[in-house]
Order: sequence, then C-alpha cells, then structure tokens
Amino acid sequence: MPKQTKPFIFEIKNSRRKKAGLVEQTKSIWGAFASDLKQSLVPENEERIRSAAPAPGPVPSELKPAIVADSVATLPPTSRFLEKWAARKAEKQKAGPGDAVAAFLARIEKQKALLAEFQADPAGFKKWRSAWFRKVTGGFGVSISYDAVDAGGGLRYIVVETVRDVAEFLDDLAQHAQTDMNFQRVLKENRLRRAARRVGG
Repeated sequence: MPKQTKPFIFEIKNSRRKKAGLVEQTKSIWGAFASDLKQSLVPENEERIRSAAPAPGPVPSELKPAIVADSVATLPPTSRFLEKWAARKAEKQKAGPGDAVAAFLARIEKQKALLAEFQADPAGFKKWRSAWFRKVTGGFGVSISYDAVDAGGGLRYIVVETVRDVAEFLDDLAQHAQTDMNFQRVLKENRLRRAARRVGG
C-alpha cells in the first residue's frame, strides 16, 4: 500500500513555524547586565567628546569694543514722552450745544470736497455712499445731511439740474446753519439723537 502524504494545511503551518523561528532575535550572553553596561558607557563617551572639543579662549582685545558697541546699539533709546507732554495734560472737552453747528459746517466742507472730486472725474467717482448728492433723472438729488434734517418748512431734499447748483446749495445751506436759530436747534437735537443711537447700539 503506498504511503499517504501529509495534509496540505499541516505543511503550511509547519513552514510558518520554521520562518517565525528564524526571525526571532538572538539573546545576549550578558542577559540583564547588557542594559546596565550601556548606561554606564554613555557618560564616559560624553566626557571624551567634551575633552576633545577646544575650550573657549579669551576674547581678543581688538574685538571687545565691537561686541560692546553692538549690544548698546540693540537697546531701545529711552523715551522722553512723558517729560515732554505731561505739562500739557488737560481734560478732554465735552461736546457742547454749539458744536453741533460746527460739526454740520465741517460736513458741508466735506461734501464740497466730494463734489470737487466728482467734477474732476465723473466716471471714476466711487464715493457715492459718503455723498449727500446723487445722480437722478433731470439732474442731481441733494439731501440735507445723512439724517435728512429738516432745514425749515419741511425742506429735507431738493433736485437741481447742474453740479454748480449743488455747490451753490451747499454754500447757502452753510449760511443758513450759521444764521437760523431754529435750524441750529434742529441740528443740536439731531446730534443728541445720533449720540443716543450710538450709546443704545
């Protein structure tokens, strides 16, 4: 009767065991002493490296002034800010009722500057959000301030034909703000409303 061969699965298991046995690392004859021996050798090696490195010598005298000069140059200069300005210290002035008219006149001057920019380059003008004037059908629409303040008699917005009319209106509006007491009162009330919105917001 012929000899039966080993099952295929048994042969695969056997071959795996043999390969795994080859991969295992060989054990040191020093056993547990090997790790202690490595630790004791490290300080000796470090001492040899340190002794081999050249010791830092004294700095030559011709280099000393340059080093001192470099360190002085990197230090920030002392500030005399307080000595200069402390004598001028004062309380900030609070906005009074008369400031509303002055602020309005300053805004009119800003509008004149924007109008001059528009005249210089109508196609390239991009500051429409800051301007009181707009291009409308038949000319330009002009508001009285950003808040559409009533300048008297319900006058808050006008439409004029030319840029020159806009400039003339701004001049007349400035004069009106300086002379009309009722309009000045409206400007002061508007200033208080703006301040209240800022505080409330």
